Amino acid sequence: MGLCAVSLAAAAAGCGGGAARHATPAATTATTEGLKPCRLTAPQRRAVAQVHADIERLRRIQEPLHKFSEMGTPAQEQVTGKVLLDLGRVKLPINVRSRLLAQAKSVTGLCGQCFQGLEAAEPVLAGRLGDSRCG
Repeated sequence: MGLCAVSLAAAAAGCGGGAARHATPAATTATTEGLKPCRLTAPQRRAVAQVHADIERLRRIQEPLHKFSEMGTPAQEQVTGKVLLDLGRVKLPINVRSRLLAQAKSVTGLCGQCFQGLEAAEPVLAGRLGDSRCG
């Protein structure tokens, strides 16, 4: 009897069978599917497009690099600063801002201070402090 209860508790906690692991993403997806996407204003769309262009510049700058550097190249530092400025021009929805920062961080992996600057700009507390999801 006790062994059965332990195995049921382990399965409920996701410690065992594959069915428990596969059930979690479906529940998460169902919850997020119900959310309506945020409508961006024209200035917000322009800011997002500018940040995407900056991220592409960062990607091209980092392509030939092979070694990590704490300071990075001057071009990396300059474009990372431009990303942060472009993100700060207009108030973007939390999820859009987070996604853009994650994309920028993915292309600055070889520049320590660039990555840390982008990491510091993450809107971690915004959702917890009651900011609305769509800005």
